[in-house]
Amino acid sequence: MRTLAVLVTLASTHARADSTRYENVRVDVGVLGAVVDVSDRHGTGMGLEIKGMANDHLALGGRVEFAVMFGGVVGEDEAPLDLGVAASGVVKAEYLFGNATVRPFVGFGLGGYSLTGHTIAAGPDHDAISTKTGRYVGMAPQLGVDLGRVRVSATYNAILGAYLELRSSAGGGTTRLSQNWLSLELSFQFAGGRKQVSQPGR
Repeated sequence: MRTLAVLVTLASTHARADSTRYENVRVDVGVLGAVVDVSDRHGTGMGLEIKGMANDHLALGGRVEFAVMFGGVVGEDEAPLDLGVAASGVVKAEYLFGNATVRPFVGFGLGGYSLTGHTIAAGPDHDAISTKTGRYVGMAPQLGVDLGRVRVSATYNAILGAYLELRSSAGGGTTRLSQNWLSLELSFQFAGGRKQVSQPGR
């Protein structure tokens, strides 16, 4: 998280003040629902983005996301997963289309992810599994739309090397379970709106 703060500061500092219609620094805070690449596993959390506007369309900065994951079953005997926590801090670039109140955008982030451990109790067709907290590198492509100061977006968190291994006690095989998740977010813009246009004679 310390590295992210430094990178966000650098991105905001070096974003040239070429934005003619929008404030130079933008801040978005949102609530999100998460869908994990494991059967019936979901989550909820929050997201924060701080970006510098390089121009009216390009924003550079960073994103922090925190989510609590719950539910989910694995294996043929549907062994339940326990509660988990996921956090990420990525450096991000995004491009906003047009200058109207409604602005679609695409974004891409790259950075670090932290996942808590998981426990799966032993079952008829698999061994017990217990994993510890891990730190990983991942990427976060994003699609969304600005609706004035409200933003709706979808972010896919693809984490490199983060998976659970479900070992079969019967056949000796191993099944890898992805730890990637999709965030569906509703956020609100607290800074970075349109610049006030000065009126002649004022």
